[in-house]
Amino acid sequence: MTPVNQDEEWRCEKCSTLLGVLRADRVHVKHKRAQFVVRGHVMAVCPRCSDLCELDTAARPAPYTPPTAA
Repeated sequence: MTPVNQDEEWRCEKCSTLLGVLRADRVHVKHKRAQFVVRGHVMAVCPRCSDLCELDTAARPAPYTPPTAA
């Protein structure tokens, strides 16, 4: 059985550049040597097209967890 990958990509809506990876209620953002793990309202300027991208991790639905057999 292969594990289910719960990660989701956060991409620029204008040019589809990868801005970060959503894991549960947090976003992991990397740029060159800097790395940030943030929660809540996140804003980033796309390094390719300079568009202002926004994401609110609190407004996202919780990931699906299947019920366990008793």
